[in-house]
Amino acid sequence: MTSSQSDQHERAMYELLGRMVSTAAHLELQLQMLATRLVETPYAAHWVNGQNSSMVIKLIGDVAKEHPGVSPEQLTELQVTLTECSRLFSRRHGYVHGAWSVAGAAPEESAAWQTMRFTRGKQRPTFAPLSLDDLADLIRRLDEVMTEVMAWLIGHIKATSGDRLVIVEPEGESDTPNSD
Repeated sequence: MTSSQSDQHERAMYELLGRMVSTAAHLELQLQMLATRLVETPYAAHWVNGQNSSMVIKLIGDVAKEHPGVSPEQLTELQVTLTECSRLFSRRHGYVHGAWSVAGAAPEESAAWQTMRFTRGKQRPTFAPLSLDDLADLIRRLDEVMTEVMAWLIGHIKATSGDRLVIVEPEGESDTPNSD
């Protein structure tokens, strides 16, 4: 791989990393929205918003098991989606929390990108290969599961609001003049 090809490859890796981080952040936001909706209290934001994805995923699963508006079939479907979310966030963590490098033992023409990171309780670092194809696949899967979460959220909103869509406008952005 020439220096120019290496530079192009590096730019492509960082571009995909940015897209993956953005897509994962959108999924985390949707999961927080779903958790907040499932617990059905305006105080949910105090213990849902800002939590890490694994805690929000666990909360959704726990609440959905007890929620009267979630059928056994819906729960099974949701558990599959949540399991996939957890798996994808684990892949994301490898990219985001790993130190990126090019394997020193590889000849320049076959530069092998990898991450190195320490994980809790392990003495030695773990190494994982980095590839454009894997990053692109991760983005695609995050996007797919994001669609599943949003469909589940919309379905739950419709089911619990009598099939009427409730639109909440952000403060200060109403088209209605203020009567003050």
